[in-house]
Amino acid sequence: MKKGLQFVLLLALGAALLGGILWFSNDHTRNEASKGRQRTLTDIRGRKVAVPKYVQRAYYPYYYQNLLTVVGPDAFKRVVASSIYDTANYSGDLYERLKEKSLGFAKVQDVGSTLKSNFDLEKLIALKPDVVVLANYQYDAIGKANLERLKKLGIPVVFIDYTDLSPQQHYQSTEILGKLFGEERRAEEVNDNYRNHIRQVEERLQKVKQKKTAYFEQRSTGSSFAEYGKAYGDGMLMGVLAKEAGAKNIYSGKIKGTGDVNPEYLFKEQPDAIFLDGTNYADAQSQVLRIGYGVTPAETQSSLTALINQRPGFKELKAVRQGQVYALDNHLMRTMKDYVLVEYIAKMLYPNLFHDVNPAKNLEEFNEKYLPNLVDNDSVFFTKWKMAGK
Repeated sequence: MKKGLQFVLLLALGAALLGGILWFSNDHTRNEASKGRQRTLTDIRGRKVAVPKYVQRAYYPYYYQNLLTVVGPDAFKRVVASSIYDTANYSGDLYERLKEKSLGFAKVQDVGSTLKSNFDLEKLIALKPDVVVLANYQYDAIGKANLERLKKLGIPVVFIDYTDLSPQQHYQSTEILGKLFGEERRAEEVNDNYRNHIRQVEERLQKVKQKKTAYFEQRSTGSSFAEYGKAYGDGMLMGVLAKEAGAKNIYSGKIKGTGDVNPEYLFKEQPDAIFLDGTNYADAQSQVLRIGYGVTPAETQSSLTALINQRPGFKELKAVRQGQVYALDNHLMRTMKDYVLVEYIAKMLYPNLFHDVNPAKNLEEFNEKYLPNLVDNDSVFFTKWKMAGK
């Protein structure tokens, strides 16, 4: 009886040992397999992050056109959450088009916005994303504590930045998207396309002996056109593009990002050209320069004329008298097609050097190739003011 009991105990012990060995082996194999399914990349903040090789459940913040450009028309099937306000509130027409025409977009869950201070981290975590892609403008609002919490939960966080508007940030952010979603070749193609267009502008600008002066204004808010918007310096958005286009920005060195306009200074400088960026968004209290998705050329011309007529003395500016006033779509910036704005500004300033460059055609070709669901040849994205009688 004792021998039988000992035999049973020995069998049980052996089974336990074997089970432990198998558990360790399987767990080790799973860990190794998990490591094998990861890759390390460097985001735009210089952070090295281990991410899945094939992302299937991402949080993606903004820059929707860039995601579609790099990943393709099915991109939103691999996005579980976003901050809808950041696009819906400032580019409502684009948002509605995405809901209607982009597969999977309508099913993306809204987790709030850092711009409204209602970003819901708990809801995001509950959706079990395999990666969180954040825009650089969200960094401070998200906070280091929340970033550390996501890290402890095993949810990698990667930062991108198209708002900086420097070509280098565009290239790196596009490369990151290509790596995250397994579209590296397409990302490289998109970067090469952008790089080639910018290079062609740079090469032609080498022939410029004296730069044309220009004034750049953000005109997407305001209760009256009599009010000035914000002037662009050379360190932000349109100011960056202006520099790439060879313009001598009258606020360069005076304003880093955007700042208040001094009308006396503007009239003193008498710039050769005036570029105003507008939007297709306006609340009930705002009078804005209308341009972009869903806006017709006639609407933009009406906005431009109203602005010029309502501003005291504006018609006396040399650029206005000569008809050198232009409207540009603010939301065309921050995309991998915003090189057409560089081409357009350069062509308006130096028509002889860029006589054979067609920014409108280049925009159309980009949309047809990379954003077929968003092709819109009826809206206007950049245009020249049409003076009465001309």
